Amino acid sequence: MSTTRSTAARGSRPLPPVVPLRPRSLARRAAVLQDHMRVRRAVGVPHEELFLDVIDDALARTRGVASEDHDVWARLIALVEEHEDISHTLPACAATANLVGLALFDGIEDHTALTALADELGHVRLARLQHRYGTALETDSRLPVTTAAMRRMLVPGVGRRHHRHARTTALDAFDDTRLRAAHALLVQGVDRAWTVPMLDSVEELVDIVAHGTINEWRHHVAMIIADPWSAYPGRIIDLARQVGTTHATAVVTTIVEMCRDQHLGAARPRTHPATRRHRYPGGRAAP
Repeated sequence: MSTTRSTAARGSRPLPPVVPLRPRSLARRAAVLQDHMRVRRAVGVPHEELFLDVIDDALARTRGVASEDHDVWARLIALVEEHEDISHTLPACAATANLVGLALFDGIEDHTALTALADELGHVRLARLQHRYGTALETDSRLPVTTAAMRRMLVPGVGRRHHRHARTTALDAFDDTRLRAAHALLVQGVDRAWTVPMLDSVEELVDIVAHGTINEWRHHVAMIIADPWSAYPGRIIDLARQVGTTHATAVVTTIVEMCRDQHLGAARPRTHPATRRHRYPGGRAAP
């Protein structure tokens, strides 16, 4: 016997369409969390304000999430629900909300939040949090959310398009922060022992840039990190120049330079000042 029923009796006006249950459920859960965030913000703990704002802004867009992204969004909400009363995990929730926001929405507010979090936490700590918690939200081993967020971070001139009247130095700093955040995320989980066939043509480089995943990019970065001054990094830069776009050349060159700087600085690691500030009563460090 059929389990469906007509939405309208013969000769009567059609009934309104049924709203799918899941979007309503996600919106309701997000609203509850937003209420909790507002209560917490009212307490006025200075080091929590930025993180609460980033999480709240993300939750406010729940109704705009596309149906194909509901699984990822549900996992983000579950993460915040699990940690909403734990102060030392607020940075992790904010970093993850920012990663998902970049991937799904790519609004100027997502890029602004990225730079604010990087300034507050340091690029490396932010990337570690996004890698650790963001990977758990992925629904595919190819890490589509992280890959999409990475692509957004590497898009040039976001600051100029949205802040046309800002000072050039400020816009350059804005884009530099985004690029450094992308590099820090790119090298997370990289094993220097990884090897893959070397890129040896412009076509191969264009293909991996356009269609590759962050896992594929990390394997090539692993070979750069293993020997930053070998012939391979130089070959990749040369291929990027042959692509013919200034942006491709600039990004590839900068990533290689950052890998080299990271190699040089490995023997003298320095803690970002913000990392030292994030300790809670009892001396426990934030994640």
